[in-house]
Amino acid sequence: MTAEIPARRDGGPELKDLGGGNARARHDEHVLPRGENRRTGSCRADRQDQKAVAYLHDVLEKADGWDRDRLEAAGFGTSIVSAVDAMTRRPGEDDLAFVRRAAANPLALPVKRADLADNLWQARQIGASTSKYEDGLRILDEEFDD
Repeated sequence: MTAEIPARRDGGPELKDLGGGNARARHDEHVLPRGENRRTGSCRADRQDQKAVAYLHDVLEKADGWDRDRLEAAGFGTSIVSAVDAMTRRPGEDDLAFVRRAAANPLALPVKRADLADNLWQARQIGASTSKYEDGLRILDEEFDD
């Protein structure tokens, strides 16, 4: 499956080929320093639908002109679109409320766990605060089963 996704509002790279390494490389570029080579949450996902959600998880929040309807029109099924929507932060939403809402979607849950783990790793690499990622993972461990 291929979907054309525009560049992020913050100038990040485009995600184009959902099925192959090109998309993974482009996703890695927007979350990792240039030259960093490791598996992101999108690569850790076990199933194809989880991989699609992982690749698309920032689209509704950070790409101009994309909403649920446009994702469905691009050929993504309802379960994937719902999971991507669950992974999209609402304006003014508290970090832990966002984690709980995302995790309430069974398809989004393992993707959210991998995304938090990646964000935690990245924060540690640059010496940034890790508390919100640790708190999010703790909530997932205590309140949700994958």
